[in-house]
Amino acid sequence: MRKRCRQLTRSPQDAEDALSELRLHLFNLFCKEPERLTTIDNVQAWLRRVTSNLCIDRIRKAPTTCSLDWLDHDLYESVTWQPLHYSPEHTAFLLESLEALRVAIDQLPASLSEALELRCIDGVEYESMAGTLEISESNARKRVQLARQQLRVLLGTFNEDGRGFE
Repeated sequence: MRKRCRQLTRSPQDAEDALSELRLHLFNLFCKEPERLTTIDNVQAWLRRVTSNLCIDRIRKAPTTCSLDWLDHDLYESVTWQPLHYSPEHTAFLLESLEALRVAIDQLPASLSEALELRCIDGVEYESMAGTLEISESNARKRVQLARQQLRVLLGTFNEDGRGFE
């Protein structure tokens, strides 16, 4: 169950939280229905499915932003009329990060980059995006998911504070 949680979540902390929630859920389930375990033919497959469903539910409950807010905010703060309070190195890093992101998005297949830009840059809801792209809503969600996965591979991972690659 721990391995499946780590596969489906973004960070080890999220995986541990999901695992704790899963254990509590299973405990409550078996307290209410102790005979439930005897009705399950393949316990390992059932546990894997329950784990996957719980992790997917947690992901869906998370905010729908693309978590690039730190980049937009820091770049805006450092290049607008406000006094500079970041070092030139920090501003250069932000500009390089934006350029690396643009290059990585350009390397994605057209269908994935178009879906990602509609969702994460333009802020279009999945239902509207599906209509624009003439695909199903679930396909639109999958395209954004695949685009994000490929971007993670292309860019590597940023530190939690958004400064530097790990």
